[in-house]
Amino acid sequence: MSTEESTSPTPTGTGPGTAGKTAIAVIATAALAGTAGFVVANSTADNDAETTTGGSGTTAGEAATTVTEAEIPGENRGFEDVHTDEPLATTEWLAERLDEGDLHEQDIVLLDVSENLPSSELTPYSEAHIPQAQYVEWSEEFTQPNTREFISADEFTELAQSLGINDDSTVVLYGDNNNWFAAYASWVFNLYGVEDVKLLDGGLHKWELYDERELVEDVPSVPEGNFEAETQNHDIRAFQPEVLEIAEENAASDGESTAGVNLVDIRSAEEHTGEIGVDPDIFQGEGAAIWGHIPGSVNVTWTQIVDEETGEFLPAEEIRAIYEDAGVDFNNPTIAYCRIGERASHTWYALSQILGEEVKVYDGSWSEWGNSVGVPVANTSGERAGLWGQSGD
Repeated sequence: MSTEESTSPTPTGTGPGTAGKTAIAVIATAALAGTAGFVVANSTADNDAETTTGGSGTTAGEAATTVTEAEIPGENRGFEDVHTDEPLATTEWLAERLDEGDLHEQDIVLLDVSENLPSSELTPYSEAHIPQAQYVEWSEEFTQPNTREFISADEFTELAQSLGINDDSTVVLYGDNNNWFAAYASWVFNLYGVEDVKLLDGGLHKWELYDERELVEDVPSVPEGNFEAETQNHDIRAFQPEVLEIAEENAASDGESTAGVNLVDIRSAEEHTGEIGVDPDIFQGEGAAIWGHIPGSVNVTWTQIVDEETGEFLPAEEIRAIYEDAGVDFNNPTIAYCRIGERASHTWYALSQILGEEVKVYDGSWSEWGNSVGVPVANTSGERAGLWGQSGD
């Protein structure tokens, strides 16, 4: 894969529909080359106190101080426009719509958001794709250059309109690798207020390999749409200050989840314990100085909730049981994280869209957390790990 703060966020508005800006305390750290330009360094706890994480007994030490603030425009709109009764489109449904003719005339916009790894057994968009699909390059079209922040609402409006998206469009997203970047796109589209967003269940794998359906080379031309983006919905996005406050409360309870929020780490079990990190030569820009997990988080690897043969999501009751068995209490809200946010978006889609729960994505994820100074990290591997985790022996 090329590319999978501290007071609490302080929105100007305080309720759904109230516009404002979230002030996020950050500190510039030039030494962390290849990571985000700003890294949260200070803690919500008293700066003179040490915080002990659960499991490994390592301490966060004295937290650094904030030197600047960054403002991310957004508002709290709640979940009413996010949750949908029909979050998944089947390949059979899409094939029927294609048989009926022009998708645009049916108010459907079909988008391919794939990673296109050389090792993929699926056909890249440039060679062939599902009929009438347009391609979106997530790493260039969703984010601002040289930052990890998303494009502005005006820029998202321009992107959406160029794809032919109208206010009443049904946007159907699909991709490779069990739809992980397609799910990321669905979260971004919801972030900016696109109301009718669906995933093609099973994605390109289901369409091309399992169903053996048609792929074409033709790239569609669509008329410009009229959709206008809203400012980001911060009710579905978590920033590091919010996660930090939760993590410190959990760390103070010896790593137990006591903050009334589920933290779900969807990385591999070995990444969660801190046994391994990532190969920076393969996952460029995603490496972390410290390995482990956020205190109080539970580990449910994202692939557990998809059918191995078809790539489709498991039935809703099975998904719910998997997370409840892992310790997720759905009476509480949930924050999901991974390494850069794309796999966490896949979990967000399952928990938020399929199960209808209140879920946020911490898109900073481990590439932000594991490179931050002064935040608590739990490592249950039995060894300190990562560049700054080594004992130095």
